[in-house]
Amino acid sequence: MNIKKYIAVITLIFIGLISVNAQSKTTFGLQYKPILPIKVLNVTELKLSEKGMNVTLSPKLGLNFGAIIRWELLEKLSLETGLNYNKRSFKMEAILEDTAVSGSLDFSIITYEVPIQALFYVRLSKQWYMNVASGFSINFRASNVGKLSEDKNFSQITYVKNINLAYVANIGIEYRTKESGAFYLGASLTNPFRPLGEIHATSQVENYSKEVVGDVSGNYISVDLRYFFHEKKEKTKKKK
Repeated sequence: MNIKKYIAVITLIFIGLISVNAQSKTTFGLQYKPILPIKVLNVTELKLSEKGMNVTLSPKLGLNFGAIIRWELLEKLSLETGLNYNKRSFKMEAILEDTAVSGSLDFSIITYEVPIQALFYVRLSKQWYMNVASGFSINFRASNVGKLSEDKNFSQITYVKNINLAYVANIGIEYRTKESGAFYLGASLTNPFRPLGEIHATSQVENYSKEVVGDVSGNYISVDLRYFFHEKKEKTKKKK
């Protein structure tokens, strides 16, 4: 099954769940997720080498922020979705072995993300809850990315996938109040089914024009900070 069919199936399931639970409790929130440049769980450097040109691509601190909608399906099960702005940042370092010329540049890849995940939670106390969530996200490209190093010795252009699908998993703790909403702290893993894009790194040094090509991984780990707005209950007027 290709990625378009995956997206179609997930969308139909999502619409079905919302239709069945149209009267369920709905909560709105905001989230901010620093994307950590740590090298664990397949979040690693990309090393490319060809014809005397060596390139290393390292992840840097990125960010993800947006809005969340949560539907309560059952007592301990909710469905979450939303729309997020996702900025992945990288540092490219390159060197020409024949000339010992080296250079570096920083660039970022922007995508828009629509997550769809089921959230299970356990009540720890009157106001504290532990949450575990799992699901998928649909990611849309903003644009391809090209940049030249400051010394103009190297350049890169990354062709980002138009649409990508990723597996997402999350764990965290939530503090719920009656008047001030809910506050959430957690961590997430995002693992795309395909590479984020394809990078073409090129040497601009005269008489040493070289190029290396490789796939840019979209895997990342983030810290999740969320706030859910307080749901105001309608007051019914008592008839005298």
